[in-house]
Amino acid sequence: MYIVQIKMMMSEPPGPRYREALSRDNARRAAIALSRLGGVAKFSEIERASGVRGSTLLHNLNILIQFGLVERLVKGTYGLRYLTPLCYIFSDKPLPIAYMGLLGRREGREKPETETALELLRAENIKPETIHVLTTHEAFDDWKEMRLQYDWILCYEDEIYDIDSVREKVKRRWELLSKKYMLILDCTSATKPATIAYYEIAQTYQIPLIYIYEPTLKLKWLKSKETIKKEIIANR
Repeated sequence: MYIVQIKMMMSEPPGPRYREALSRDNARRAAIALSRLGGVAKFSEIERASGVRGSTLLHNLNILIQFGLVERLVKGTYGLRYLTPLCYIFSDKPLPIAYMGLLGRREGREKPETETALELLRAENIKPETIHVLTTHEAFDDWKEMRLQYDWILCYEDEIYDIDSVREKVKRRWELLSKKYMLILDCTSATKPATIAYYEIAQTYQIPLIYIYEPTLKLKWLKSKETIKKEIIANR
């Protein structure tokens, strides 16, 4: 694994300020209520679920908007800016999961690392509904005879060795997915810069992150549900 002093290398702009926003009791209650309602709810529904009412709730929803956690949708309706991590931690509703991984050159492998990761996730009763994999055009050609049913994010060879290029390609995709799916990132395969880019995104946006030890077929949660909860909610 090649995550060495990554936090010092991060150039990703700040994401939602979860810890700061959720340090406020009523804002936290409103955010948790919205998460348990599936990420989108009317003002009156958030009132009932959170116990925070009227102008106090409005004020705290505005705080959540200010810190990048919530968006105001149609009149009287609010939604989480990203379903992950809050719905991942708190939702009472089963929400679909999207997996986003990496895939390198085949180099004699019988099976892509992506398939190993998905099998190990399913063993933990995590079953992604949609699979998105970033790879190079060359690596895609290596694997195409297997007719893998992934949604591909293709890049050029020089891009997969550039942290910023990988991050920008992945960011566009997960921002589209984040309104409908809870996300899991897998930084196992491809190049060291690609691994760092995935790690940066997971850190900034508090997205669950896994790594597969290929020789032993072990799944390691670099960012688990429990880790994220500790990072975004003080004293919880």
